Amino acid sequence: MNIPRLSIHQTYAEIGIDTQKAQLSIESPPGQLVIKQQAATIDITSPMGELSVDSSAAWSALGKGNHLEWMNQIYSQLQSVALQAIGKIVEDGNRMAMITNTSNPFSEIAANQMNEQNPVQYVGEASNLNVKLNYEMRKPEINITPHQADIQYTPQKPQINYTPGNIDIYVKHKNSIEINVSSYDWYK
Repeated sequence: MNIPRLSIHQTYAEIGIDTQKAQLSIESPPGQLVIKQQAATIDITSPMGELSVDSSAAWSALGKGNHLEWMNQIYSQLQSVALQAIGKIVEDGNRMAMITNTSNPFSEIAANQMNEQNPVQYVGEASNLNVKLNYEMRKPEINITPHQADIQYTPQKPQINYTPGNIDIYVKHKNSIEINVSSYDWYK
């Protein structure tokens, strides 16, 4: 027994899509920068220091100082010299008045007077501190005049290139329906 057989085959449509990505390129060249700076003006004034030398004590020690000071130096010693001389006269008188003394006081006093030095000091005391130095330092005067910087900047535009993407949509396979009628043997 042959029974007709109906077979239906269907194919679906297939859509093809091809895409190409968009491309973006950006280049930003550096800007041009010009800086001009005039050097600062510096004015330095250095005043001379002051050196003072006081050598009056050294000249006085040499006996060549100021005449008035030299006379005052001698005058200030006269009172003590006079008192020492009076004391020596009293002492010599007491020695001469002593009868029990076996030695000859007159010859001893005469010999001592020959060797005596003058008690008045006509020169000052020698010392390394007689010359006095004094130095006054003066600070330098510094004036700085700054100058403004001249800055010029020229920016550069960025270079932008854009290529849009592409989409290509197409039918890769068309849809179809195939209907066939065939004989079918049931007993085979």
